[in-house]
Amino acid sequence: LQRAEQGVGARHVFVFDRQHRSLLDTDGLMPIGREYPKLLFDRRELQRVWNGHTAYSVLFFDDDDVPYMTGYAPIFAGGEVVAAVGVEIGAAFMDTIRVFGRSVLVFAGLGALLTVIVAWLLARTLTRPIQKLVRAAREIGLGHLNQEVATSSDDEIGYLGETMEEMRRKLMARDAQLRQMLGGVAHEIRNPLGGIEIYAGLIADDLPDGDERKQHIEKVIQEVRKLNHVIAEFLDFARPSPPYPQVTALAPLVGDAAFLLAPEMQKAGIEYRQQVAPGLKAYIDAEQIKRALVNLMKNAVQAMCGGGVLVVQASEGEGEGEGETVIEIVDDGPGMSAEVRERLFEPFFSTKEQGSGLGMAVVSIAVEENRGRIEIDSPESGGTVCRLYLPQVAKAEEVF
Repeated sequence: LQRAEQGVGARHVFVFDRQHRSLLDTDGLMPIGREYPKLLFDRRELQRVWNGHTAYSVLFFDDDDVPYMTGYAPIFAGGEVVAAVGVEIGAAFMDTIRVFGRSVLVFAGLGALLTVIVAWLLARTLTRPIQKLVRAAREIGLGHLNQEVATSSDDEIGYLGETMEEMRRKLMARDAQLRQMLGGVAHEIRNPLGGIEIYAGLIADDLPDGDERKQHIEKVIQEVRKLNHVIAEFLDFARPSPPYPQVTALAPLVGDAAFLLAPEMQKAGIEYRQQVAPGLKAYIDAEQIKRALVNLMKNAVQAMCGGGVLVVQASEGEGEGEGETVIEIVDDGPGMSAEVRERLFEPFFSTKEQGSGLGMAVVSIAVEENRGRIEIDSPESGGTVCRLYLPQVAKAEEVF
């Protein structure tokens, strides 16, 4: 027992029976067979020991005010607990335990830190490349083919990125071929239409005003002009011109777009309201954005076939739109279904019987070329708000 006492750094080891009588004692001060009085304070702990479990006492202080505590373990004979061993440990051993506890905490903290570092590295090497591919796939799905799919790894994710990039290039080439073909066809049709309009006008001039044939000729001229408008949309879609942005005051720009639609709004019984501050400006290609506004406002006018109020307002963006100028076209028409909203900017999609389906596609291209974006809020219950987010003058160098 004395060797065990020295080995573990204990200050006292003793063995006793169920009546708390001494059987062995390293101090030699307690006679064999004498009852240990101090065990009366540890009755609850000793009850666990007699049931075959280990236990330890609460912390005590001796006469020198040195802390100590006692641990107990059962001694078995023939499967029964016949005695118990007590081990008193002093301050030195408890200091060792505290140092060990602190070491465990330090190693646990280092393990947690290492786990965080490994997770961060995994996020950089796995999660981020996957997120980039997801964003690239989403952009390709929306028809935005100009952004290259960048890959920097040689693993399966890198191979997937290279495959997506090859697909993007093929889609761009096919899209360019279709646009070139569309532009060529539109140009070839436009030339004879110009001749038809001129000669029809000459014939109409030679006919008297009351002649029924003159009305027929004027109808031909009207239809030719509609076709020319459709062909102009085809050409704008097939061969979009690059923007030439400059500082543009929005109040006169919006006013010019509304002026072009004034006869149509008056005929439809629509009240027009403009709420644009005189000093509000944006860095845009004025002509391209004006055509986009005309298209959007015209759609709003056509949606309010029974009359209503068309409001165009502009302000500086807040929150997610900070650094942008926001133009809102608000109508009180019937609204759109979810399917129409989802396909609104698709080429050749139209809800009109005689529409080309290119007007909104051309608007989307023009706004994106000017580093802007469009949002449509149109519940089926009625009313539509179309928001154009355009770069402010202060942000011009960042976006162009």
